[in-house]
Amino acid sequence: MKRYPSIGALPLGGPRRVVAIGTFDGVHLGHQAVVRHALGLAQSRQVASMVMTFEPHPLSVLKPELTPAVLTPQARKTALLGELDVDELLVVPFTRAFSRIRADRFAEMLCAPPIGADCVVVGDGFRFGHGGVGTVDMLRQYGRTRALTVDTPPTVTSADGKPISSTRIRRLVAQGRVDEATPLLSRPHRIDGTVTKGDGRGRTLGIPTANLALAPGLAVPANGVYAAIGHLEGDRFAAAVNIGTSPTFTADAQPAPRLEAHLLDYDGGDFYGATIGVEFAGRLRDERRFDSVDDLLEQVEADIERTRELIQL
Repeated sequence: MKRYPSIGALPLGGPRRVVAIGTFDGVHLGHQAVVRHALGLAQSRQVASMVMTFEPHPLSVLKPELTPAVLTPQARKTALLGELDVDELLVVPFTRAFSRIRADRFAEMLCAPPIGADCVVVGDGFRFGHGGVGTVDMLRQYGRTRALTVDTPPTVTSADGKPISSTRIRRLVAQGRVDEATPLLSRPHRIDGTVTKGDGRGRTLGIPTANLALAPGLAVPANGVYAAIGHLEGDRFAAAVNIGTSPTFTADAQPAPRLEAHLLDYDGGDFYGATIGVEFAGRLRDERRFDSVDDLLEQVEADIERTRELIQL
C-alpha cells in the first residue's frame, strides 16, 4: 500500500480511483464494509483503490473540547487498512485552513487531479465542507455533472441490531467492557506503549510488571484488572494487566492512572524502552485496596490463573 501524507504529495499523472472517505478511527466492522465496498468497485472498474482519511481527528480542530479518545493512532490505523489490501492511503492533514474549504470546492477536489476519483464511497452520514454543510445527496448531485458516482454501503449492525460506530466502541472501552468491543472491532482493542521505569514494586513482590507510557488521548479502558495478550518483539504472551492507581500502596494520594502489564512466562531481561502492544480480552475485576500485601498477592495469583484460563496461546 502506497501512503501519501497530503493531497499535494499525490503524483499529478496518477491513476483514476475509487476513494473511500472517512475518519476511520477504530477501523471497525462498519469501516471495513466501506473500504471493502470500495475495493470491489475498484476491481470491477479496473482502477486503483484509495482510502482518504484525516489526521488529526476533525473535532480536535473544530471543537477541541469534544475531541474523542483515539481508538487507533495513525500508525495502527495505517497497518489495519494495509491488511485490507488497499492500493493507496491518503492522509489529509486536517487544519483550520482545510476546514474552511467550501463544500463545492471539496467535491471538485475529489474529481480533479491529483485525486481523480471515478467513484467515492462514504457512510450515509458523511458531511463535508466548511460548517459541514455538504451532504451525500449534495455530493451525488455534483457528481452527475462530473461523471462521479457516490456509493453508500448499508449500515453495519451488531447482533443486537444496533449500528456499529466508533462512538459506541469508545463508550464500551471507557466502561471496561472490552469483551463487548471485540466483535464490533473484529479484534481486541489494542494499546501500544513504551516501557518506562516504574516503582519496581512488582519485581520486589515477585510479579514484575511493565509500566507503559501511553500517548495522550488514547482510549484507555476503565480502571481495573484485565486479561490480555501482550505483544513484545514479535512474541505473544498472556498478560495480566492492571489499570489504575495501586490503591493498596497509594491510599492517601491520587496519582494518575497507569497501565502495568505482567507478561506470563516471560523469562527475558529488562525491556525498558521497548514497545509493548496490549490486546484486551476481558475484564477480571475492579481495582481495589487490600488490607495487606499478602491479601493483594493472593488476589494477583488468582488473577494470573484466570488469565491463563482465558488466554490460550
